[in-house]
Amino acid sequence: MEVTIRICECLHEEAGTDLIKVPIGDRETVDTLLIKLGRRSPNLIEAVLDPRTGGLREDFDILLNGRSIQSIRGIHTKLKNKDELTISSSETE
Repeated sequence: MEVTIRICECLHEEAGTDLIKVPIGDRETVDTLLIKLGRRSPNLIEAVLDPRTGGLREDFDILLNGRSIQSIRGIHTKLKNKDELTISSSETE
C-alpha cells in the first residue's frame, strides 16, 4: 500500500521533487506519514510543521484527495491505499 504526496512549487527545493510516493501501513495517519517523510526530507517537514506545536504552520495546508485535512481529523486523519495528499501553500502562489 502507498500514498502519493504532491508538493507545491514553493517547497520543491526543500523536498527535492514535486511528487513523492510513500509506502503506508494499515493504520497509517497523516501524522505518522509526516514522521516517515521527515526521515526522507527533513527540510520539507521543518518548513511545513510548527516546531512549537507540531501542527501545520498557518501558511500551509494538506489536502487529502482534494479536501483539507483540517475539515476531517487534522493530522490524525487516517490514510488508505492510493490516497493522494497535496502539501500546498495557504497563500496563492
